[in-house]
Amino acid sequence: MTRYIFLVFFFISVVPKSFSQSSLNDFSYVIVPEQWDFLNQKDKYQLNSMAKFLFNKHGFNAFFSQEAPDANRCDGLYAELVKVTAILRTKFVIILKDCNGFEIYRGPQGITKIKEFKKAHQDALRKAFEYFEGMNVNQGDIVSLGKIKHGEIIPAKQEVKELDAVVKEVSSKEELNSVADELVQKLPKSKFSSYNYKGISYLLRKTSEGYSLYEETTTTTEGLLLIGKIEKMSEGKWFFTDTFGNIFKASFDALENLSIQKATTSIVYKRVH
Repeated sequence: MTRYIFLVFFFISVVPKSFSQSSLNDFSYVIVPEQWDFLNQKDKYQLNSMAKFLFNKHGFNAFFSQEAPDANRCDGLYAELVKVTAILRTKFVIILKDCNGFEIYRGPQGITKIKEFKKAHQDALRKAFEYFEGMNVNQGDIVSLGKIKHGEIIPAKQEVKELDAVVKEVSSKEELNSVADELVQKLPKSKFSSYNYKGISYLLRKTSEGYSLYEETTTTTEGLLLIGKIEKMSEGKWFFTDTFGNIFKASFDALENLSIQKATTSIVYKRVH
């Protein structure tokens, strides 16, 4: 009897505190800090950028603290990355807490034997995120607290719905072009934004010149492969230059989806919110 009690206790102690996918879906976003507690600088080894990217990849709506949406803070989860002390190994555990500091998720350890610091940290982080793959997380839309507009509270989502009505009221071609520039095209403001094209994950990085587009891959040590750069040129138009020097027209729509026009084909990278 004592043996069975011991086995039950052992099983409970080693099973990660991982709530169901539906519990994670009860929250509409997750906040990733700009710096993890065990490191001495922001985004060291790109661990914070990678975490945000991987959260988005696995169905979360991830934001850095400074990008937190205008929403109820208790609608969100708050990410922590814990480094477990180990000899000759790097071990990470992902923890998600609610606005009151209660744990909603504690994942299994991501473990690597790689010795080089940067590679080890990135590899352990990726392995810690692997446990989200079978959970089918799909956080819903973020409910904005709204903003004051004409004396009324207008939910953020309504801005997109208003676009067609605004365009219909425009009479001249010049006015229509102006509306298209200001309303139809919504440029990503985040330092890093996640995208998807044909099941492949991409990362868009905001730069001083425009944006750089990367493909998530295992062929590089950083896990990212530069695809090309998006820059604003004459007459306010955007162009995409790939790594071979080919130049194509580029644009963003009201949902921040990226379109690249190649010959008669338009490639659309979907923004992952």
